[in-house]
Amino acid sequence: MFISSTGMTRINDFWKYVPVDLAIARAYEEFEGPGSEGTIKHQFFFGQGWSNSRWNREVVSNLVTQVVNQQATFRIPGDCLPSEVIKICLQDHLKQAHASWQLDKPRVHASGERYETAQESHNRARSQENAQSEKLKVNQRKFKKHSERLDTVNELLKNLHLSTTDRAKWKFAKEVLIKLGTDGQSSEHTDSDLALVTYEPFYCRRIVGQILRELDEETIARKLRNAHSKGKQ
Repeated sequence: MFISSTGMTRINDFWKYVPVDLAIARAYEEFEGPGSEGTIKHQFFFGQGWSNSRWNREVVSNLVTQVVNQQATFRIPGDCLPSEVIKICLQDHLKQAHASWQLDKPRVHASGERYETAQESHNRARSQENAQSEKLKVNQRKFKKHSERLDTVNELLKNLHLSTTDRAKWKFAKEVLIKLGTDGQSSEHTDSDLALVTYEPFYCRRIVGQILRELDEETIARKLRNAHSKGKQ
């Protein structure tokens, strides 16, 4: 509902959004002009004081009413969410949309002595987007690595023929993985060593690194076995 009413495609891609004019929103704020109606009924105000502006409160209220009415129109079963809950959701969407819209708009320069030029603003926005994208990739790689290691060690521990020594080793490896968590995964054996940060807890010793290297070798072997098995099917 929020996205369709704004004409945008994604909540984090609002840099082309055209908010309502400052003069219109200010006139409504000062009770000197009409409220949000007609073609601008769902058009938000993104100027100074936008977060608590009378104009945006009215737009959100219009959207809440539309959400409630659509449930009845489409005969969606069950009780509709309370209006206050819908309002909170829409306000959260509005904050995200504004942050996206503002991303490439000029701000005060880092020097504090002037505003950014259009090019500086554009470069900053792209730099932030790239940094966020790289951070997401890093987190995805760490999550994947942690999951694969846990899957492998759990599979190893299911082996009833493990020696006492190997069982103790893999139990220890599992404890280490759980304590490390996703963020604690190192940059070893990944497709990019530049972005990942290695976290070494107080209990990390050479033996831990050795066991995790063995676990990674077992993970690779497990992947090959699974791929070979699927190839036969």
